[in-house]
Amino acid sequence: MGGPPLLIHAQKGTKQTHLLARSCKAKGRKLLHDKERKGTRHVSVGWLTVAHPAFLQRSLYLVVRDRKHHQPPMYLLTSVRITTLKDAREMMHSYMHRCGSPPGRLEQAFRVGKAELGMESPWLWFWENRLKLLDIVSLVYDFLLSLLRNWPGWVPAFLKRWASRTGNRHRSVLVPIYRMRLAIANALMVAFAITQNSG
Repeated sequence: MGGPPLLIHAQKGTKQTHLLARSCKAKGRKLLHDKERKGTRHVSVGWLTVAHPAFLQRSLYLVVRDRKHHQPPMYLLTSVRITTLKDAREMMHSYMHRCGSPPGRLEQAFRVGKAELGMESPWLWFWENRLKLLDIVSLVYDFLLSLLRNWPGWVPAFLKRWASRTGNRHRSVLVPIYRMRLAIANALMVAFAITQNSG
């Protein structure tokens, strides 16, 4: 493989990504809370319209975060159109939520799917059947998230009844999706037992 990736800018020519990012001016700054370092800091964001030598017909956007601060800068190359500061911030935040450290939402989704929803060992031979299983897992995961998001008043009572936990930690942390799945499973087992015994 060659050296660092090259990008093409209309005025600045063809340069390596980190060299091109040096000329990217910050379009705005925002004060954000840093969970890892337990503090707040200003985060600057800028962007450039570029092209890749292998895909000259496609417009790409290089989003640069924190070029002049003590932390290493972050570069994101995307085909999503970036024209405003809001677009650049949304792209940066979506990446941080999906793949940031500590594990982002994408990694958490795979972990829940594998540990709780049966993606670890599907026992399916044909590819189409595996895709169907992944579709079902995605729907169940979205259903669990929608319950946690849209029923904040009902969820604590439901969890207390069907997947109770005690202690100070239970009162101070967010409800994990694992408990929601367990509570629904427990409630369905009881409902199934009642219907079987009643008839």
